[in-house]
Amino acid sequence: MKTLNRALFAFSLLFASATSLAEPLDRVLAIVDNAPVLASDVNNRLRFLKLQADARGRDFPAMSQALSDRVLERLIEERALRAEASRQGFSVSDEQVNQALNNLAASLGLQEGLLQLARAAESYGIPFERLRVSTETELLINAARNRAIQNEIRVSDQEARALIEREGLNLGQVQISQILVALPQAPTPEQLQMASQRITQIQQALDQGAVFASLAREFSDGPEAINGGDLGWREISALNANFRQALAQTNDQGISAPFRTRAGLHILRLEGRRSSETSLITQVRARHILLKPNAVRDSEATRRELAGLVSQLQSGADFGELAQQHSEDPVSASRGGELGWADPAAYVPEFTQALSLLEPGQRSGLVQTQFGWHVIELLDRREVEGANVGQLQQAKDIIVQRQADEVGAAWSRRILNNAYVERL
Repeated sequence: MKTLNRALFAFSLLFASATSLAEPLDRVLAIVDNAPVLASDVNNRLRFLKLQADARGRDFPAMSQALSDRVLERLIEERALRAEASRQGFSVSDEQVNQALNNLAASLGLQEGLLQLARAAESYGIPFERLRVSTETELLINAARNRAIQNEIRVSDQEARALIEREGLNLGQVQISQILVALPQAPTPEQLQMASQRITQIQQALDQGAVFASLAREFSDGPEAINGGDLGWREISALNANFRQALAQTNDQGISAPFRTRAGLHILRLEGRRSSETSLITQVRARHILLKPNAVRDSEATRRELAGLVSQLQSGADFGELAQQHSEDPVSASRGGELGWADPAAYVPEFTQALSLLEPGQRSGLVQTQFGWHVIELLDRREVEGANVGQLQQAKDIIVQRQADEVGAAWSRRILNNAYVERL
């Protein structure tokens, strides 16, 4: 009966898509927790990756079934992780999505922002609404993953002091790419043997002159595989110890020997180095209005009440006055909701994420955290020398970052392993 229901669901979705959008019949490739992954989703993602590669002056591989299959697997993972983020109560506003799209446009050199990005997407045959949904999905997944990382990693002052004494800070930055053969959390001997054979074959291909980025696109299990394994610029001091050791022993081509972490088996390529001696830290000055659920007002009623305050703000009400009258943050309410200058990472992940999408003078949508519902206004942003925010906190951040990739990858695997996935 379950298979029949799935088939009927897929058929009804295709019929609705064909009739409501007046487009050629689409095809469902997979169903993830009742959410479909369509052939058009794969095609749109491939077109978007081509757009990114063209904008950044990078080569993009020829379209192939293998490439489509890898994109499909990535989309399946995203559907499962988005479903988990929704189950945990995460949400993003239209304003947050718009800001993320503006940031994407800037990273691609599109100076006119969102409108120019929309035109570029259309020129590649990508419906802009699909790009909005993809961006919303990314924001939701990042928020849920950050909370999982925060819940698992705890760093004491003693650990931070030990890091400073042992290694120091500001060791520079490296630009790296990786090929990852993923392993489950507790691999069987057979799984480990198969992964070892696979990474050995990749290493042999590299020794024979194969292009690292091409092998990463074809064989890596990392989410960055489709971009040739590019991990971007990373602080050396924030890298996992296994990564740092591997990079210290790269060959003449800057390629490491295979090594293992909790995520799986890796090969790295060192693309470049640069100094980070003058590291700058971004601080923000923000204010907020917080409403907390209580015995007589549940979470949804709290959200609706805060939405009413937002309507007053949109009609010209003064933020500070509303914060003094209604905010349930006892520390900031008397100051009109002002939180003072702070490292945005000091806030809970949902609050930090919302701030990252704002420009000075902008307000967030409704943001839910463990404390309740917030509306946030960014007043100003500035950069200060890293030392000004305290070496102890900087060392704690480094320790968290060293573990974050593995913890985040393990979280993603757990969610995907528990998700209902049916490939059609």
